[in-house]
Amino acid sequence: MKKNVVTFLFAVGALIFSTQLWAQDKPVSFGFKVGTNLSNYRLGGDMNGFKSKMNFGGSVGGFIKYDLSTTFALQSGIDVYYKTSTLESKTDQSSYKFKSFGVEMPVYGIVQGELGGGKAFIGAGPYIGYGISAKSDGVNLFGKNGEIGKPAMNRFDYGVGGIIGYDFDKNWQINASYQFGLADLHKAKGGSMKSHGASIGIAYKF
Repeated sequence: MKKNVVTFLFAVGALIFSTQLWAQDKPVSFGFKVGTNLSNYRLGGDMNGFKSKMNFGGSVGGFIKYDLSTTFALQSGIDVYYKTSTLESKTDQSSYKFKSFGVEMPVYGIVQGELGGGKAFIGAGPYIGYGISAKSDGVNLFGKNGEIGKPAMNRFDYGVGGIIGYDFDKNWQINASYQFGLADLHKAKGGSMKSHGASIGIAYKF
């Protein structure tokens, strides 16, 4: 698992570095964004006795966009997120509220084109994430658990995602994104827990 994460981080870093080289003589734009999200977890194995329900959260971040041509661009950035979800037992009435806080770095390949008075775009690419805090009913899931002697969840996440949006003018943008986590965040053997979520937001570019 650690080897896969290191390889993934290296690939994303190389992609960001290469886009910076490409962007030396290309139009570059910067922006800030804020949005709301819905998130939960895809459960498997020993976790099949539970279901994960989506709850609302939020995010704020910034991005850099490199226009390689009039129709294609590369976009990288960083988002600080707050996510919530509810884990409910399928056999009784018990439920657990999950609250997580962390950062994510997506890289998108974007296809874009003029539409009406603005520009529409759609893109896809990988992302990596790092959890700063994760709690369930006040219990720190990144801290050592007294029963198993180790954290209940992994901090590192990675996966693939997509984005779609519209630039109304030179500055304002509306966008929606989707993320499909590939990393197993559940530490215990026999169970799996992978992130899943969608968001919608606005951005201001300059």
